[in-house]
Amino acid sequence: MDDPFIWNYIEDLLKNIRTQVQLKLIKPYTRIRIPFISQELNFPEKDVEQLLVSLILDNRIQRHIDQVNKLLERVDRSKGMRKYQAIDKWNTQLKSIYQTVSNRVG
Repeated sequence: MDDPFIWNYIEDLLKNIRTQVQLKLIKPYTRIRIPFISQELNFPEKDVEQLLVSLILDNRIQRHIDQVNKLLERVDRSKGMRKYQAIDKWNTQLKSIYQTVSNRVG
């Protein structure tokens, strides 16, 4: 470990390893406490949160951090999408009804 060449890359290597382990740990959870992640990975909450922020900003995970409650929560973007799909389907059906009524009346 006295080799200066190694020291130049050890920090990046540690960050990559921690990132991979953290991704593996949080994957099955929809909601997980940051102190729990810190305890499981055995590194400070500040570092855990910093890594989580970088993962979120890089779009590697679809989550958000609740700093007050120290939670990492999964973002469910499909709820909004389902609403718009339902509105689109409703619109299509209304057009069909309108066409049917128009053809019968006129």
